[in-house]
Amino acid sequence: MKNTDLYSSYLLEKGVLSKSEKNIGYNPPARMQSDTMDVYYSRKLLIWVFQTGEPLHLDGKNVRPMRAMNIANALVQAGHKVVLWSSAFYHQEKRHRSPTSKRIRISNNLEIRLIPSMGYNGNVSVARLMDHAQLAFNLKNMLGKEKELPHAAFIGYPPVEPAAVMVSWLARRGVPTLLDVKDQWPAMFLDIVPASCRPLVRLVLSPYFYLARGAMRNATGLSTMANGFLDWALKFAGRERTEKDGVFPLTSPSCQVNDEDLKTARQWWDQRGIGKDGRPCICFVGSQSPAFDFKPVYAAARMASNSRTGCEFVICGEGSSSGKVRAMMSSLSNVHFPGWIDRPKAVALAERSYAALAPYLCKENFIMNIPNKIIDALSLGLPVLSPLQGEVAKLITEHGVGMCYGADTGKSLYDCILALMQDAALRKRISLAAHSLYLGRFSFDKVYGSLVKHLEILSCSAIALR
Repeated sequence: MKNTDLYSSYLLEKGVLSKSEKNIGYNPPARMQSDTMDVYYSRKLLIWVFQTGEPLHLDGKNVRPMRAMNIANALVQAGHKVVLWSSAFYHQEKRHRSPTSKRIRISNNLEIRLIPSMGYNGNVSVARLMDHAQLAFNLKNMLGKEKELPHAAFIGYPPVEPAAVMVSWLARRGVPTLLDVKDQWPAMFLDIVPASCRPLVRLVLSPYFYLARGAMRNATGLSTMANGFLDWALKFAGRERTEKDGVFPLTSPSCQVNDEDLKTARQWWDQRGIGKDGRPCICFVGSQSPAFDFKPVYAAARMASNSRTGCEFVICGEGSSSGKVRAMMSSLSNVHFPGWIDRPKAVALAERSYAALAPYLCKENFIMNIPNKIIDALSLGLPVLSPLQGEVAKLITEHGVGMCYGADTGKSLYDCILALMQDAALRKRISLAAHSLYLGRFSFDKVYGSLVKHLEILSCSAIALR
């Protein structure tokens, strides 16, 4: 087969050419053919990833990989080269990784570039807004010194300012971008103020709305964690859905726990008397933040304590709301706060748990999404207990992977827990359904394998047009 025929077949496969264009004969410049066929044969691309506010490979061995690390690792594993751009300021620990811009080589195929900024102490503060503005300014300066363009870029959103800078800079140079929209910033602020104040708040935030829409419109494609959220992002941006958009849930790689570590973890829980002698547990593992409503959890724990069912509530992790949550539960002896736990302890806790809590506030940002707590529970084969409507309620109802509670359902959290405690067959059925759904739809290999392929296809269309 001639190179031109093979090249045209390749572009047809990737959706760059239509069948009619191939049939009439497509004969691009030799350089274009050569560049694209090199990618076709070697499958080695240069992909940029931009994401702030998450752990990086240089932050130690015990950090939990999030979106940036996961996609970078998946791309490298697929044989591609990755440049991961992120803030020099470490959001989780509120410290600077470096006082200046810095390039750090993690491996032959992975390099991290740190962008300096002033930093901040409060997650919701003027200082954080100033930090993001400075981050965008410094990013623009660093981009001006770049000599090698990527084949494609995966850009985390928010923060809006640096995301808008990266999308715009690459779009002007013909580089395709996939903008990963993870929340409704800045539109989300309109939901937390009285209706009478919204016109004024919208006016104050108008520069951010302008940047946000610009980033979403200039991006080649948009990605989100659920279909409902993608619909919102497309409507916000004023664009139609195409094959360049995609849904890629926030899942994590499955971490196998060896027998010795699991045995030690079981002993750790036994020593604390949690779930010992077959007492049922209801668990929560994660950051205790304002995103969650623990009042129904308190009510359920109090009722369980009064009825002497033996049910224990284990709330793992820490966060900005930890003090309030601990104070709320202080009178209940069946509520435990073991702090942050590692993967072996999480698996051992799941073994003695009847369900996992996902007590998110019913805000639009969560209703249109499938948050990571839901996927974490599915991966452990635990029934999900959540008040969320929308995407999560649809998931629970259609696949039988948990129970919904709250005013909209007519059931309290305690009603759901009691039903699980009284019916072992129900627990087993939901548990099997949860793990099956995780493997079929949310496993790391499936989600990030699809995301890598999506970026590969975007890259090929760009090479064909260069």
